[in-house]
Amino acid sequence: MPPPTPIRGLGPDTALGDAARRILAGRLADARHPEAQLDGELDEDGVHDMRVATRRLRAALQVFHATGKLTRLEADVKRLQDALGGVRDLHVQDAWLGAAAKGKKDTTKALVGLRKTHLSGLKAKEKTLRAELERWSERTVPRLLKKLDSLEDDHRFAGKRVRGHLRQRLRRVEKRLERYADAPDAASAHALRKDLKKLRYELEIYQPAFRRTVGALLEVLVPLQDGLGELHDADVRLELFERAAAEAPPGQRKAARKLLPQARDERAERSAEIAREVQRWHAEAIPKRLRKALT
Repeated sequence: MPPPTPIRGLGPDTALGDAARRILAGRLADARHPEAQLDGELDEDGVHDMRVATRRLRAALQVFHATGKLTRLEADVKRLQDALGGVRDLHVQDAWLGAAAKGKKDTTKALVGLRKTHLSGLKAKEKTLRAELERWSERTVPRLLKKLDSLEDDHRFAGKRVRGHLRQRLRRVEKRLERYADAPDAASAHALRKDLKKLRYELEIYQPAFRRTVGALLEVLVPLQDGLGELHDADVRLELFERAAAEAPPGQRKAARKLLPQARDERAERSAEIAREVQRWHAEAIPKRLRKALT
C-alpha cells in the first residue's frame, strides 16, 4: 500500500482550517497521481493505488467536515472508490486463479472456463469505472479545488476533541476485537477490518500533530489490518469456489473442487495468523496502551 504524501509544517497549534486545506490538497494530489495509469487500459496497480488514495481522501473529508460543507463531496469520492473496488476485487481473485492454474494440466481447460465465468462482470465494472473517472475529473476535482479556498476553522488542529474522537474510534476497534475473539467468522473479521481502516486513515491525518504517538499506534495497527485484508480475500475466494463447486458446469465444478482444499488451507492459515495477532493484542494490553497514548 503506497504511503500518503507527508504534509510538512503542521503542528498541534495549527488552525484546523489551515490543516484541512493543506491535508485535503495533499490527499487530492495522491488520488490524482495514478490517473495516468488509467487513461487507456485499466492498469491493476493504478486501480489499487487510486482506490487506497480515494479512501484516504474520504477519511480527510469526514475528519474536516466541520470546516465546510463536505458531505456531498465525500459521497462523490465514495462513488469513485466503490467503482475502483469493484474492478480491484476481480483483479485480486483472477491473479490467484492464474497462479493456481500453473502445473494443473489435467484441469487447465476447466480453470480457463472458471476464470472466464469469474471475470464475466469485469467489462461492466470497467465501464462503470471509466464513467466515474470521467465524472471525477470533470466535476468532483474542480468542485473540491474550489471548496479548499473556503475552509475555515480557528480551533487547534490537535485540540481535546481530536483526542476524544480518536479514543472513541479506538473503543470501537476494541469492541470489534472482542466480537472477533468470540466468533472469528468472515462477518466479524470484515467488520473489524473496516473499523481498523477508519482508525488508521484518521491517525495518518493527525500524524503531523502527534508524530511519536501516531507512529507507535500505526506500528501495531498496520500488521493486523494487512492480515485482515488477506483474510478477507481468502474468504471471498472460498465462497467463490464453494459456489462454483455446487453450481458451475461439470468441468468447472471439477476444477473448483480441486482448488477448494487449497483455498480452505490458505483461509485457515490466514485465520491462524490473525488469531495469534489478536492474542498478542490482549496479552500485551495493546488497546489499553493505545488509549493511554491518546490521553
